[in-house]
Amino acid sequence: MVQIPLEIKNFIEEQGVFVVGSTGGSNLTNVSPRIFFKIEEEIIYWLDFFKHKSYKNFQVNPWVTIAVFNKENLKGYQFRGTVSFVTDEPTKTEIVNSIIDDTLKRNNSEKIKKLASQDTQLIQFEVKVCYSLNPEEYSDMSIGSDIDSTQVF
Repeated sequence: MVQIPLEIKNFIEEQGVFVVGSTGGSNLTNVSPRIFFKIEEEIIYWLDFFKHKSYKNFQVNPWVTIAVFNKENLKGYQFRGTVSFVTDEPTKTEIVNSIIDDTLKRNNSEKIKKLASQDTQLIQFEVKVCYSLNPEEYSDMSIGSDIDSTQVF
């Protein structure tokens, strides 16, 4: 796994949202925003409340792409890696509660509160490679990788 630098972790948290791209058996790409998340050194967790397209894609193809971007600074990052479902209790409950608490501190709108009260799946994303999305940087060169990304992508 690739360690997520503190600068990038802080960047994602400041944006408060990232987008997850997934592909399933139909080979149609699905893109979905995530605001309920937690970032650790090598793992990004997020909650999946809906169990629709992304959820079904994760079951077929665990490889996903995450993108986060700041339009003011034209700065961003892309991560590629694999997802899995966290089912181990009490670990799952502990992480879910932590994510919900942190998200409600950032945004306590009625819509977010209502969503937070629903049943959810905990997704674990293991970063395999990270790229810059900054226009002035060479985006084919990875910032960090634990795989030969030229062979996989």
